[in-house]
Amino acid sequence: MSYQSSLSKLRESTNAQVLEAWRVYGLGRITKAQFVQLAAALILQANGKAVALADLSLSAELYRLTGETFAPLGVLPRGYDQPRLQRGVETLLVDFEAGEDIDARLIRFASNAPLGAATDAYSTGISQSTAVEGYVRQMDSDPCQLCRWWWREGRVWPKDQPMPHHKGCACTHRVVVVEKINSVEPRRRKK
Repeated sequence: MSYQSSLSKLRESTNAQVLEAWRVYGLGRITKAQFVQLAAALILQANGKAVALADLSLSAELYRLTGETFAPLGVLPRGYDQPRLQRGVETLLVDFEAGEDIDARLIRFASNAPLGAATDAYSTGISQSTAVEGYVRQMDSDPCQLCRWWWREGRVWPKDQPMPHHKGCACTHRVVVVEKINSVEPRRRKK
């Protein structure tokens, strides 16, 4: 199973768990506060799994490319903590009370956090790896215009250049292990 398909399965599983928690809340079996805590905990758990998946996938990809064994780097999730995720879920509930469609919003929220965590972790792993020189953006099956622009016709990016992503972006890195990749120079504006 590929890294992208594993991420997709993780997204689907997380979405189903968060929607089930929402259903249980709707039946009155848990309180609003319990739903908020549970949904945030499920998403936080998915973020941890996504980071571990990114770290292990990078190790497997390096083995496939070089034939050498590279241990996972032990990349840790960052930027996603329980209180922050709880505030996000609470915001969605306020929107629901104002008449918004909660199911679609919960699915987006539950999907986007693990995708972002995985992309950030893979970028961190690439930048720390001694075997990697760069990466190419590997677009998902239905890339948006922004992802196509970031792809830049298959440009090889240096490993210290984090891969940009947006909410809902399922693009991944394709590792490059060549000798030298040119660094990214900021464009100078004409006056």
